Amino acid sequence: MSRHLLVQFRLLSHRIRRFIVHKILHADDPPHRLALGVAIGMFMTFTPTVGVQSILVALTAWVLRANKLVGMPMVWISNPATIVPIYYFCYVIGHTILGSEGVEDGWWQRLAYPPQGWWNFVGFYWMNLMEIALPLWVGALVVGLCAAVPTYYLVYFLVRWYRIRRWGRLVPPVRKLPVL
Repeated sequence: MSRHLLVQFRLLSHRIRRFIVHKILHADDPPHRLALGVAIGMFMTFTPTVGVQSILVALTAWVLRANKLVGMPMVWISNPATIVPIYYFCYVIGHTILGSEGVEDGWWQRLAYPPQGWWNFVGFYWMNLMEIALPLWVGALVVGLCAAVPTYYLVYFLVRWYRIRRWGRLVPPVRKLPVL
């Protein structure tokens, strides 16, 4: 069993390395566009927009003229296994910044017993969602920004370093047009 897991891990590691080298470092985009695409993906990872994160990355990258492909894998960081710790951390940061009190222990028990009737049910869960929405969004925006900015600079300088090391120059020489 452990040998099978080791083989699967090596295969996944090889695929990730191949994706990074061939899709990111060899992409026909300047380092700024690549780094901005990855930073947008990192920012969207922390926003509580599960299910539409990839669409938001593509739209934001399109508006900011960044690479749309390289940001997509970043949103896979927030998956069903990691979403609770990520959002809990963002919530704690958000309610600390806002200076509000966190939800009490009885909040979770209340969720188990919603009122009868469809409209009362929807209203009940909407009001409970609104108790945590503002701190969660504030924390997500702060954490996302704090993760995206260093990611941009790290990717930018790594792409530049790789291209200079690999080809001996950053970009192909530009042919100057004659002045008339």
